[in-house]
Amino acid sequence: MRQLFRELLWAHSRVGVADLAAGLELCGIPSLGVPVWGVDFVESIGGHYVPRADGRPAIIVPVFDGAELVDLTATSLETRRTLTREGVAWVLGQDALDRAMESDAPVQLFGDPIEWLRNCCRGAVVLNWNAARFSLADLPGIACASDLLAKRVHGVLRQSLRIPPLFVREERREVA
Repeated sequence: MRQLFRELLWAHSRVGVADLAAGLELCGIPSLGVPVWGVDFVESIGGHYVPRADGRPAIIVPVFDGAELVDLTATSLETRRTLTREGVAWVLGQDALDRAMESDAPVQLFGDPIEWLRNCCRGAVVLNWNAARFSLADLPGIACASDLLAKRVHGVLRQSLRIPPLFVREERREVA
């Protein structure tokens, strides 16, 4: 966790760098506010990302479980592809999902952390679609930020539950 926190602080310190500030302003991302977020250069390795000085620019957003920092996300400024640092987090904005369940109201779902930041961190972003299916199915409603996202959610929710073959060990009976 301490390493993640150091990486987040490093990325946050780069938000004000002149070369990056103009691009971030064009993205419509507020530079102040909660959560603390940042910018770093990253490389994709095995479905996750690692910081790399000669990598691609990305927005770094923390993922919390309550007050605990559990993971970081990196969203490419070029492609908007999002990867996690540790592979622990499945959703950004778990608190929004919890509130939706408690209040029996729809949750706002965004396509990536950049959209989530642009909308003042209201709502959620799916980071791992394989893990999300069961939690999304329990929600009272989902408001999608785009038609493309709605199609993806619909496709994930329509997937049938794969039940593996079940085996029962037979009892050995001795013949008298």
